Amino acid sequence: MAGIGFKLQKLFQEDYYSSRLKAYTFSGLVTSGPWLIVILVVGTIQWLAFQMPMLSLEERTLFMLSVSYAFIFSQILFSFQQLVVTRYVADLFYEKKAHEIFPVFTGMLKVTILAAVVMYSVFWLISPLSFAYKLVLFVLFMTINVIWVMFLFLSAAKFYQAVAYSFLLGGVISVASVYLISRLMVNPSSLELLFGFTVGMVVTLFGLFFAMLRTFPLRYATREFSYFRYFDKYPDLFAIGVLYVLGIWVTNFIIWFGEGRMVIADSFVFNPYYDTAVFWSYLTIIPTQLLFVVAVETRFYERYRTFYGLINYGGALHQIEKAKQTMTTVLKNELIRLGRSQGVVTLFAILMAGVFVGWIGVPEEVGQIFRMTTLAAFANAMILVLTLLLLYFEDRRGALFVNLSFFTLNALFTLSLLSRGIDWYGVGFAISTTITFFIAGLRLIYYMGKVDYYVFAASNRRKLGTERFSHFGTALNRRFSR
Repeated sequence: MAGIGFKLQKLFQEDYYSSRLKAYTFSGLVTSGPWLIVILVVGTIQWLAFQMPMLSLEERTLFMLSVSYAFIFSQILFSFQQLVVTRYVADLFYEKKAHEIFPVFTGMLKVTILAAVVMYSVFWLISPLSFAYKLVLFVLFMTINVIWVMFLFLSAAKFYQAVAYSFLLGGVISVASVYLISRLMVNPSSLELLFGFTVGMVVTLFGLFFAMLRTFPLRYATREFSYFRYFDKYPDLFAIGVLYVLGIWVTNFIIWFGEGRMVIADSFVFNPYYDTAVFWSYLTIIPTQLLFVVAVETRFYERYRTFYGLINYGGALHQIEKAKQTMTTVLKNELIRLGRSQGVVTLFAILMAGVFVGWIGVPEEVGQIFRMTTLAAFANAMILVLTLLLLYFEDRRGALFVNLSFFTLNALFTLSLLSRGIDWYGVGFAISTTITFFIAGLRLIYYMGKVDYYVFAASNRRKLGTERFSHFGTALNRRFSR
């Protein structure tokens, strides 16, 4: 994320309203662009599906669930490597070893593809869907998994525009494909909808692939699995990534087996009331993503860099203490501003829930759940912000505890309230995320109070753990990497 700082700082230094608007637009493009494009594309395809009178509700639902499952489980797979590989690639950039990055990409890609094939094989064996449908869904699932990997490396290389433009082009192709299908086919089905969406995602994949070739001109396949040693070096990063993603989805998984549960095509379990509410709730936290990047990259990062620069290059004690105080004050003000801005959006969404439910034509139960899940989404967004800040300061132990609490409390509260039925859906999610939000806030306050001590003590901290993954990576390099 630090890569966009120079661009944002330049725009904010220009004292023009248009420049600031460009800065926020650029931040939104980086943080939420691909996500919003996919949502807009799926929504447009759903709207086109409603214009097809021969397409049943079950067929439309089957398409939506196919796409949702593909994204959810690919995200879970991605979380197992995301933070560890991100740290490894960041260190390579810092050490000016960019030529070693492409082998990491190919290594991570091979591991991801293998894991995705194994996971999808289970679905293939138990699902009664047609061969053609499962084949198209397999292509989509594999495509999304590869896109996640490319997204990580292109973001690390600061090639954000290529990412956004690839998603935009793929989205246009998806919508155009489904539109042509609706015009040319007399009796379209969910298979055709899925095929049209998949075509667009494949186009996105190729766009990202060409961007990868431009970004990393030095390409070779040696020591592709050397990054495995970082699983030994930073096991907490592995756990943080997995726990956060599982913490997001564990409530859905549990509620899929509660009141209102439905099964489509004997393949997909879902809860239309809860899943719909959660989907709309997460759209309300876009301001947090946008404002956090702007705040960190234009106001906080300079103070952060000054503080660590003084420590690393022998600053005087009074200079370090002053830099720490300045950094802490700026961080506090930015977090208050962020919470206030997102709080206004969240409060507005909660108050307007009744109007919103009537506008989109969903049951009143969805509106009731939406109020709770919107509050939970606010707390979840702040948990992510605080986790990232803890990682900024190398407090991996604190970030691990926060995300362990996030996952555990979400699971426990949702399970304990499941038997109470629809009226209590979202309550456990709201309570658990709010508690975790306070835990994360208290941890950051505590850590910031002693941040200079932790920085000085870090160099003397003993590294504990095994070299199991390092040995495994070395063995893979000997066997599969030239």
